[in-house]
Amino acid sequence: MKAEAGASWPSRSSPLRRGYWNRLLDPVRRVPQRLRQRQFWQVQVLVAIATAPHYAMESLGYTNPFETLHGLAITLYILPLLYAALSYGWEGAVLTALWGATLTSPSMWIWHRSEYHWFTELGQMAVTLPVGVLVAWRVDLEAKQRRRAEQTSASLSLLNEIGESLSHTLDVEERLPAVLRRLLSSLPLRAAWLCLEPESAGGDLLVITEVADSRTAAPTGLARDLHEQLAATLEPVTEGDRTVAVPLLTEAGVQGSLGVTQAEPEPLSDETLELLMTAAHQVSVAVENARLYRQRQESMQSYVRRITEAQEEERLRIARDLHDDTAQELVGLVRRLEQLRSAGDATISRPVDELLEKARATLHSVRRYSRDLRPSVLDDLGLLAALEMVVEGVDGRLAGGARLQVGGEPRRLPAPVELALFRIAQEALRNVEKHAEATSVTVELDFREEAVRLGVSDDGRGFAVPRNVSDLARMGKLGLLGMKERAELVGGSFELSSSRGRGTNLAVTVAMGDG
Repeated sequence: MKAEAGASWPSRSSPLRRGYWNRLLDPVRRVPQRLRQRQFWQVQVLVAIATAPHYAMESLGYTNPFETLHGLAITLYILPLLYAALSYGWEGAVLTALWGATLTSPSMWIWHRSEYHWFTELGQMAVTLPVGVLVAWRVDLEAKQRRRAEQTSASLSLLNEIGESLSHTLDVEERLPAVLRRLLSSLPLRAAWLCLEPESAGGDLLVITEVADSRTAAPTGLARDLHEQLAATLEPVTEGDRTVAVPLLTEAGVQGSLGVTQAEPEPLSDETLELLMTAAHQVSVAVENARLYRQRQESMQSYVRRITEAQEEERLRIARDLHDDTAQELVGLVRRLEQLRSAGDATISRPVDELLEKARATLHSVRRYSRDLRPSVLDDLGLLAALEMVVEGVDGRLAGGARLQVGGEPRRLPAPVELALFRIAQEALRNVEKHAEATSVTVELDFREEAVRLGVSDDGRGFAVPRNVSDLARMGKLGLLGMKERAELVGGSFELSSSRGRGTNLAVTVAMGDG
């Protein structure tokens, strides 16, 4: 079965939809709760205040139902009806009217048993109490409309806050506890939780829980149980009438669930359930987008890593070919020319010297190219020796020279890390020579216990660093962007600072594991 993203609320056959008779019995179920509320007893006091004058007039002889005082006593029942409507809505008004009629009925059998007085008394009640109920109905209707408008406004504000919180970050999982806390602060909930399916096969279910009272145990087990049921049915599931879990649906199916337990004894309202479904959809979209972005980033990093590895392998092959073949052929050529010059023929000595000079220069260039492509000292002696070699080469070409500063206890690093740091330093020194117009450069290599840090700083002309390092590509500074990508491929961080006329500083820090 394939679920659709943003699926509508479950059908009427869902266990979340309560039947007609259950709704009718709700007032009876709420009686124990009402007995503990102050408003309930205030209504009873008003009923007693309306009932007492009625029986007082009856006992004093004002039994004629057409008398003004007798009618006024019955009219007083409108007061408790209105207050019951304000406190408990239409339900309170109807029950209070029935209760008032029950209290007044005995007077008909005591004082109005003749001359059809009982009929007139009943007529007064039949007019007064329904009018009071009608007025209470209008009051209740307006109060419900006002509350509905306030709830709608509060719900929209809550959903807007959740959407804003999740839409401005790619680390959605870190924001989810705050989303749950926002639900707890806005709704009468005892606990809220989120379950997220793992991104990759073989991972563990992520369960995030928040409770309104820190003394309450987190419902982790309940969250897992309801999520398993939900994942099997692709529909919301309930535990009693105060706990529900709704799905986080995507085109691929269920990617998680959002669950809550209500603090109040009443069942969860349909409005609350609809709000939870909308919030679940927002969370689902945010999580799916973040995961898709991470997957694309991982795919891109994997692609870049493979391209970089292929480039390094090709560089190593070319460097070896230059060293083993081309350089050796040039060595043989130099030696042959030296032998030819030592023969002592004066007529060819000068041309041989010129050819010998060009052959030696070519041999030197080939060896330098081979070393730049992949210095064997990097593989044999490590990063520090390789940096010493490349800094020494730059030192003679800058007016103020190049320096290498080493901190900590030098040690060998994993081969990918040494290669990445060497390439970054090599590219940085090349930029200093070609573009920075610098007189000096300093390379720092700091061996820390938990990390290794490489820094390169110069006194060149500098430039304005964009806020987003990715904009370096638009500025044509592909070398700096390549350094950043190399640093990230080995799990490092890349920092760049520069300003016009004040040089450039870059630093790469790579965390080292225990091993």
